[in-house]
Amino acid sequence: MSDESNAVMALKHAWNGAVAASDRVRELSPKVEGLADATPLADVDLETYHNVALAQANAVQALRGLIEELRRKRAKG
Repeated sequence: MSDESNAVMALKHAWNGAVAASDRVRELSPKVEGLADATPLADVDLETYHNVALAQANAVQALRGLIEELRRKRAKG
């Protein structure tokens, strides 16, 4: 496999990871939106929300880093 094929496969995998992580954030949206304003924080699943937000942030950051690296490789020719 060529370096370019590997790069494209890496981009696809990173992109799919970011989309999947974003889908998980979207899945929790009704639960978060449904919280009553007066809900005590002790009753809010902050651990799950944190984990999901962190996974999404990491996936997007990894995608961004990969794209920046691919842009550098492309510029070098």
